[in-house]
Amino acid sequence: MKTPWKIHLRQRATLLLSCLLLTSCGLLPLPGESATSPAIKPNQPTSRAPLASGQAGGANALTDVPTGQTRATATPTPESTATTGPYSLAVSNNYPFWPQFMMGRSLAVIPGKVWMGMANGIIVEVDSQSGAFGKSITLPGEGNTIAVWKLGFEGSYLWVQAILFKKNGSSASTMLFYLFAIDPVSMTIVHQWDMNTSDWLGKRETGENFPEGFGISPGKIWIDKHVVDAQTFKVTPNIPMPSMEHFAYNGIDWMWITGEMGGDCEDLLLVNAADPSKDWCPSNWPFIVRNPEGEHTVGLGSPMVLAGDRMWIGGGMSETTSAAATHVLEVYWANMDKAMQETGPLASVPLKDSFQSISMLYANNYLWVVYTLGKFAGFLYQLDPQTGTTINSLDLVGDKGRSIGDIPTAIASEGGNLWILTSRQLLRIKLP
Repeated sequence: MKTPWKIHLRQRATLLLSCLLLTSCGLLPLPGESATSPAIKPNQPTSRAPLASGQAGGANALTDVPTGQTRATATPTPESTATTGPYSLAVSNNYPFWPQFMMGRSLAVIPGKVWMGMANGIIVEVDSQSGAFGKSITLPGEGNTIAVWKLGFEGSYLWVQAILFKKNGSSASTMLFYLFAIDPVSMTIVHQWDMNTSDWLGKRETGENFPEGFGISPGKIWIDKHVVDAQTFKVTPNIPMPSMEHFAYNGIDWMWITGEMGGDCEDLLLVNAADPSKDWCPSNWPFIVRNPEGEHTVGLGSPMVLAGDRMWIGGGMSETTSAAATHVLEVYWANMDKAMQETGPLASVPLKDSFQSISMLYANNYLWVVYTLGKFAGFLYQLDPQTGTTINSLDLVGDKGRSIGDIPTAIASEGGNLWILTSRQLLRIKLP
């Protein structure tokens, strides 16, 4: 029997808030007081010694470190050493921003530009060639702490989901949610949406409003039961979406959404990208199987990523206890005509931790998995996108980094580079 979604909601909110605060090493985020802030002085790659690296043993599993693993290093790696096929991984450059900025949270990229979103409401532009920090903006917090939760780029704008922690007395606070569209040239707010009003929430209560993030399909932003036109800013409400959702557009016709569905659709809902009024919610998906405990492997907390013609989904929270996870990665056809002909996943790869959180990215013809919580927090894995076989791994922060909470929070790709944001620095990994 499933835990009621409202209980899941409270537990998930507590978990996310705890992660936000704990991984920032006890910092007290500064309130955002203005819409813009002065340009930051250019930052150059550091040549200081890297954080000490840790190691995991074994081979041929997602959580194992293959023989000959390359440790993280701050020393630039000459591009002439790059090889085709299997290759070593190394951090090419790292760009520390602590304590100038407080805790990296999210990334957005376009050719030549990278943007970092911070836990104290600052968004910083980074030149992808030099690594220099450029223009920035601080989201308005009206005297309260405001944190960037997710960044994305679509339709000529930076899109920002933010959480405002509104003070209620000496210690308590209420989490309020906002969506911003930002002009990336001037770094000014073009439009913003208050996701806490009765017009936005409809019949829902404020306490039920806890969007996990937003999804992007061509010309559209998907967030909290709404679709926003990325050019006109027109908002279409009452779009079918689960609670605490994760999104992935299949590149063809459907937005895949995992989340708490109260048992419907096995916690995987598909909504038509061209016509969001149409959704697909069968009693069961033929390609989703259950584990020996009778739990299906997607649902609350399941991140997804499109990898070519396949959709990878990470194991979500348990149906019976929100503290456990099904801890597997499974892959399905992204084309639903093909997916519906299957009676199971195309491949299944075990994760190791019983308590873990991952971010995934498809880039340079590989699937990349970063652990952001758990015993293996700080490890990057390079996987075959067809089978899930581990090809390479890299400890990004080392034991010292983990001890001070310098763990990865986001991953993106741009210009032949992997960009990984941690709590204290931006990392570049040049790919052959």
